[in-house]
Amino acid sequence: MSELQNGVNRLKHPFEVGRLIASGRKRLGISQAALSSRLGVSRKTLSDLERGAAEHVSLKTALRALALAGFVVDVSPHRPPTLTEVMANRARELTRTDAIPERESGQRRR
Repeated sequence: MSELQNGVNRLKHPFEVGRLIASGRKRLGISQAALSSRLGVSRKTLSDLERGAAEHVSLKTALRALALAGFVVDVSPHRPPTLTEVMANRARELTRTDAIPERESGQRRR
């Protein structure tokens, strides 16, 4: 999951939906039993959804769970990054790589 401006998250993997539901539910102080009851699913189904192990949860249930956990889903078309964005990401990666201390020449690699 990558965070965009103003706390907006872009989901890259299906299991990230469950992580958001779990974090929102905990932030609001709602138990799995209470949320699953409001969703009309078993507590085990909600647990599976939060862990990314649910195989047969409808989109309607997942979207409702996100809403009950305090999230708003916003959909936008995918667009390729601009050259400016690519170069900015590359510069951040190089900066992060440069911050890693080099191994001393006497150390053995594992």
